[in-house]
Amino acid sequence: MKSVLKTIFLLSLICFFAISVNAQIPTSIDGIEISIDPINPSTGQSVDVSIESYITSLNAASIVWLVNGKNVAQGTGITSIKITSPDIGKSTSVTAIIMTAEGKEVRKNVTIKSGDVDLIWESLGYTPPLFKGKSLFSYQNTVKITALPHLAGSSGKELDPKTLIYKWEKNDKVVQNQSGYGKQTLTINEEIPRPISIEVTVSNKDGSEQGTSFMTLEPGNPTILFYEEDPLYGVFYNKSLEEKIRVTKEEISILAVPYFFSTYAKNSPLRYSWSINNLEQPDLSANQSVTLRTKEGTEGSSDLSLEVRNTDQILQGAKKAVTLFFNSKPVMEENITF
Repeated sequence: MKSVLKTIFLLSLICFFAISVNAQIPTSIDGIEISIDPINPSTGQSVDVSIESYITSLNAASIVWLVNGKNVAQGTGITSIKITSPDIGKSTSVTAIIMTAEGKEVRKNVTIKSGDVDLIWESLGYTPPLFKGKSLFSYQNTVKITALPHLAGSSGKELDPKTLIYKWEKNDKVVQNQSGYGKQTLTINEEIPRPISIEVTVSNKDGSEQGTSFMTLEPGNPTILFYEEDPLYGVFYNKSLEEKIRVTKEEISILAVPYFFSTYAKNSPLRYSWSINNLEQPDLSANQSVTLRTKEGTEGSSDLSLEVRNTDQILQGAKKAVTLFFNSKPVMEENITF
């Protein structure tokens, strides 16, 4: 009797396990699925619409494709078509009518909408006053990324970005603490020197309107530029100094500008290591500028080099070197440009 009960119990466990396993495999009742790629297309993007089945052979099936009710393709084994996504606020209906080899008719429908999301990034690295360019993304710099979604309902009016839901991903991982309702910006500071992939999915509350955008940020090295500092006119930011400089006066002051360093951080001062003719000048380690002097009528040259390091952000560093030619007379060498 115990043997019989044990056998029944084992059979029950096997049946329960089989039922549980099958319940974890989501399939449609007819065994045919329809899908689009990409899932959230932008306006005017090419979209692949396809069907697949693990129950019946679609290669032997007769298939008719309808786009907004219009026949666009038909034949045996046509399991996919390409269409263009509609304008924002509009939708495209795609229907696949399948007559299987077993004689069963199946209809599959999908509605395609468009949504555009622009991504704008801004590095918080240093640039000098009146700099017209963009601060580049250097190692260990903080970057702020802003999403500008263009989603619209059936009325065609764009939805307010502040009322949308944002899901931010960095290197394929969701940034939970910066995702959610109205969270239009993402702030990152990557310690590892590698490219950073950013993806954002924007949707309204019920998920009926969605848009996705992707970008890759690749950090680089900060840099140094030298500018002449005039006691009367100030710094000549309009033109940086070349690698070879002709000096026709008794002295010249040179200012080093550390582009794209994280100088905004209170506890990460920059250290300036100046060298003149390959001799280090430790007394100038806190100086951003140096002044070189020579006697009137003296001819010669001096090599000036600088290495800047961020004592807090160890990956941020740059080097710069120039040669100064002191001569009150015209220089004849052709290989020297000014």
